Amino acid sequence: MKKIIGLAVVLSLFCCVGVFADDKEDVLNKKEMEQAEKYIEEMTSFVETFMNSFKNFVYQDEKQETINTDDKKLSGLTLFSKKKDGEIITKEQIRIFQILKPNTALVKSGSFPNEKLMLLVGDDDDLYYDDQKIDIPENKAAKQVGIYQYNTKSGELKTIPAVKIK
Repeated sequence: MKKIIGLAVVLSLFCCVGVFADDKEDVLNKKEMEQAEKYIEEMTSFVETFMNSFKNFVYQDEKQETINTDDKKLSGLTLFSKKKDGEIITKEQIRIFQILKPNTALVKSGSFPNEKLMLLVGDDDDLYYDDQKIDIPENKAAKQVGIYQYNTKSGELKTIPAVKIK
């Protein structure tokens, strides 16, 4: 990319010389040189801005793939080993109230004062949204697959079950 910017600066310089040079003279005077330098600075800034925008556009898909890979990691989440079969936390409808990652969300089941707070861990192709209600099928339940620890706004450490619908 630096080579492209350098090439653009050189081309701009040639354009400036052509724009500001007098046809009769090969040498630029001091005023014309200052104008040419100012023009080169403006063109360099424009080219750098354009190249950064172009680079961001070209690499947008690559960044999205990286983001999706990082989504599998959530600070504070500890999963059980695959051998351990977690207990059933609920068979009731759950309500999403905060998305942490596209396929991971904080959910509630039940109603006050018996409301349960959990972290729902979905499959890679699951996408959740705020205020979504999920009915758990009769033959399935929200089973614990680990724990999730986080700090509340008041700084208190909370530990809740991490569940998966199985």
